[in-house]
Amino acid sequence: MPEPGSIPEFVVFTTRDYAATGNASLSSASRRLQRLSGRETVTRVTKGVWANTAHPHFHPLACVPYLLGKEQGYVSFLTALHLHGVLSQIPRAYQVATTGRPRVLDSPVGRFEFLRIKPELMSDGVAWSDTYQPYLIASAEKALLDTLYIATRKNRRFASLPELDLNNGFRRREFERLLLTLPYPVRIRSAMSARWRALCLQ
Repeated sequence: MPEPGSIPEFVVFTTRDYAATGNASLSSASRRLQRLSGRETVTRVTKGVWANTAHPHFHPLACVPYLLGKEQGYVSFLTALHLHGVLSQIPRAYQVATTGRPRVLDSPVGRFEFLRIKPELMSDGVAWSDTYQPYLIASAEKALLDTLYIATRKNRRFASLPELDLNNGFRRREFERLLLTLPYPVRIRSAMSARWRALCLQ
């Protein structure tokens, strides 16, 4: 295990990862990490997940695979639309599609919002980021589909959207391909198609 007070070389890591570097117990690793976090050497993102925020390659989205745990998931919705240049407005939370329960995590590195998507809707339009510590992210087209899909839910989330730039590399044919090939229920696909037509007229 690294010497007390040393900064881990990881960017984002778990207590188990840290313990494995020195063949130490989880309890011992946890105590040492607590001491390091008290000196602001590392940041506790949530239980069992830590970040070296001083690392030059750190970004809050690098935490997403660790926050998902055993759930399937990827960065999507307004966050992905912003990263792809379709949305200029910076979202207030990092939005993640997940097969797990919907939830919000307020952490020292940012707010993460997890929105539930059925596993069968995660089969296309998602790839690994080309960042130092990669995470799965939806394409611009899939991110918009995910957003419109959530908008059909009872809570009417995303009923109103910020202004989108669908002329900045957005692939309309790819969007329509995904809309037709992903297994959306007929009623939901119809509602998403109507919303898409309205967006195209703006």
